[in-house]
Amino acid sequence: MRQLPPQSDPSFGFSNSPFGECCIAFSNDGICALTFPENHEGAYLDLENRFPETDFQQNDKGAERLANQIFEKGENPTLNPIGSDFQQSIWKALQRIPAGETTTYALIAEAIGRPKAVRAVGTAIGANPIAYLIPCHRVIRSDGGLGGFRWGLDCKKKMLEWEKK
Repeated sequence: MRQLPPQSDPSFGFSNSPFGECCIAFSNDGICALTFPENHEGAYLDLENRFPETDFQQNDKGAERLANQIFEKGENPTLNPIGSDFQQSIWKALQRIPAGETTTYALIAEAIGRPKAVRAVGTAIGANPIAYLIPCHRVIRSDGGLGGFRWGLDCKKKMLEWEKK
């Protein structure tokens, strides 16, 4: 089971972002989730599904502080993504894509030395728990199409446009 240790002080909260309201889950070990849910209930369910054994405490001030660091100051806070070794390798590869640029699922598969694992790469990208900071929005289809995005194509387009400025 994926869970954060209780001593890590797991918290979550809501804040505004350039792409709509976001939910940030964090602990003393760093950010473990950054999502753009349609509503608060969806955010709660997402946290329960991702971390079923973790008792998060709501901390909107902490989330607002982190959102300010990320979206206003352009800082990169410590990340603590929870996932398999394969997922972690994909998420690290995503973090090497420069802001304002895009790549393809196939190129990510090549970058991790698994060129035939394009579907598995797509699945790992879709499971990314930390949107924007682990920039899955920078991955597009080989034909140039945007592909999918868990938080909607409008959100993906906004992120890509914002980064190009």
